[in-house]
Amino acid sequence: MTTLLLTARDPLSTADGVHPVRIATTLARTGEPVTLVLLEDAVTLARLGHRDLEHLVAALDAGVEILAEEDACARRAVDPIDGLKTTSYAEVVDRLTADRSAWL
Repeated sequence: MTTLLLTARDPLSTADGVHPVRIATTLARTGEPVTLVLLEDAVTLARLGHRDLEHLVAALDAGVEILAEEDACARRAVDPIDGLKTTSYAEVVDRLTADRSAWL
Protein backbone atom coordinates (compact mmCIF):
# COMPACT_ATOMS: atom_id res chain seq x y z
CA MET A 1 0.00 0.00 0.00
CA THR A 2 1.40 3.42 -0.95
CA THR A 3 0.76 6.52 1.11
CA LEU A 4 0.87 10.15 0.02
CA LEU A 5 1.00 12.77 2.76
CA LEU A 6 0.63 16.48 1.98
CA THR A 7 1.30 19.39 4.30
CA ALA A 8 1.37 23.15 3.94
CA ARG A 9 1.85 23.98 7.63
CA ASP A 10 4.49 26.48 8.62
CA PRO A 11 6.68 24.34 10.89
CA LEU A 12 7.59 27.35 13.03
CA SER A 13 4.10 28.70 13.66
CA THR A 14 2.29 25.51 14.71
CA ALA A 15 2.52 23.66 17.98
CA ASP A 16 3.93 20.55 16.29
CA GLY A 17 5.07 21.56 12.83
CA VAL A 18 7.02 18.35 12.25
CA HIS A 19 4.04 16.08 12.97
CA PRO A 20 3.54 15.18 9.27
CA VAL A 21 7.24 14.32 9.00
CA ARG A 22 7.04 12.04 12.05
CA ILE A 23 3.99 10.24 10.62
CA ALA A 24 5.77 9.70 7.30
CA THR A 25 8.87 8.39 9.09
CA THR A 26 6.84 5.98 11.23
CA LEU A 27 5.01 4.57 8.19
CA ALA A 28 8.22 4.21 6.19
CA ARG A 29 9.88 2.28 9.00
CA THR A 30 7.18 -0.39 8.62
CA GLY A 31 8.36 -0.90 5.04
CA GLU A 32 5.48 0.98 3.45
CA PRO A 33 6.27 3.28 0.49
CA VAL A 34 5.59 6.85 1.66
CA THR A 35 5.78 10.17 -0.15
CA LEU A 36 5.64 13.44 1.79
CA VAL A 37 4.84 16.57 -0.20
CA LEU A 38 5.79 19.92 1.28
CA LEU A 39 3.59 22.74 -0.01
CA GLU A 40 3.41 26.48 0.71
CA ASP A 41 5.03 27.37 4.07
CA ALA A 42 5.98 23.75 4.78
CA VAL A 43 8.83 24.00 2.26
CA THR A 44 10.77 26.13 4.74
CA LEU A 45 11.47 22.92 6.65
CA ALA A 46 13.74 21.91 3.75
CA ARG A 47 15.98 24.97 4.20
CA LEU A 48 19.53 24.29 5.34
CA GLY A 49 19.85 25.47 8.93
CA HIS A 50 16.16 25.04 9.86
CA ARG A 51 15.83 24.19 13.55
CA ASP A 52 13.82 21.01 12.80
CA LEU A 53 15.87 19.82 9.85
CA GLU A 54 16.99 16.68 11.68
CA HIS A 55 13.41 15.36 11.49
CA LEU A 56 13.45 15.71 7.71
CA VAL A 57 16.84 13.99 7.49
CA ALA A 58 15.51 11.13 9.68
CA ALA A 59 12.55 10.75 7.32
CA LEU A 60 14.87 10.55 4.32
CA ASP A 61 17.00 7.97 6.15
CA ALA A 62 13.84 5.92 6.83
CA GLY A 63 13.10 5.85 3.10
CA VAL A 64 10.47 8.59 2.82
CA GLU A 65 10.37 10.23 -0.59
CA ILE A 66 10.12 13.96 0.13
CA LEU A 67 8.97 16.40 -2.51
CA ALA A 68 9.01 20.19 -2.17
CA GLU A 69 6.69 22.18 -4.44
CA GLU A 70 8.91 24.21 -6.75
CA ASP A 71 6.94 27.49 -6.83
CA ALA A 72 6.68 27.57 -3.03
CA CYS A 73 10.44 27.04 -2.80
CA ALA A 74 11.09 29.87 -5.26
CA ARG A 75 8.77 32.29 -3.42
CA ARG A 76 10.47 31.55 -0.10
CA ALA A 77 14.04 31.39 -1.44
CA VAL A 78 14.41 27.78 -0.33
CA ASP A 79 17.08 25.67 -1.98
CA PRO A 80 16.08 22.21 -0.70
CA ILE A 81 18.65 20.04 1.03
CA ASP A 82 20.20 17.05 -0.73
CA GLY A 83 17.85 14.10 -1.03
CA LEU A 84 14.73 16.18 -1.64
CA LYS A 85 13.21 16.62 -5.04
CA THR A 86 11.19 19.55 -6.26
CA THR A 87 7.83 18.94 -7.87
CA SER A 88 5.01 20.75 -9.61
CA TYR A 89 1.37 20.86 -8.60
CA ALA A 90 0.57 18.82 -11.72
CA GLU A 91 2.80 16.00 -10.50
CA VAL A 92 1.23 16.18 -7.04
CA VAL A 93 -2.23 15.78 -8.60
CA ASP A 94 -0.99 12.78 -10.58
CA ARG A 95 0.23 11.18 -7.35
CA LEU A 96 -3.21 11.40 -5.75
CA THR A 97 -3.80 7.93 -7.16
CA ALA A 98 -1.88 6.50 -4.18
CA ASP A 99 -3.69 3.86 -2.12
CA ARG A 100 -3.97 6.39 0.72
CA SER A 101 -3.69 10.16 0.74
CA ALA A 102 -3.91 12.53 3.68
CA TRP A 103 -3.64 16.27 4.08
CA LEU A 104 -1.96 17.05 7.40
